[in-house]
Amino acid sequence: MMEPNINTMEVSGMTSPDVIQKEIDSLSSSEKQEARESLREIQAIIQEMQAAGASEEEIESLLAEMGISLEELDFAEQLFAEEGNTIGIKI
Repeated sequence: MMEPNINTMEVSGMTSPDVIQKEIDSLSSSEKQEARESLREIQAIIQEMQAAGASEEEIESLLAEMGISLEELDFAEQLFAEEGNTIGIKI
């Protein structure tokens, strides 16, 4: 029996790196830039909320309204890290 390839399967609701890479590769450079700009805007909003004393629950609630979880935001931050990501996916 063949061993499953972790890079091509979905594990516990997480999409595999190969699937994510294929999705990223299908995006245009303008779509990637738009994603970076959206991430920066979300980060700025969160910083403003934190400076105003918002709780983590309030921040998570805002993210939920945007359709993103804190875990997904963390992943996006790693993916678009200025110094290069460490998750093995190329932008």
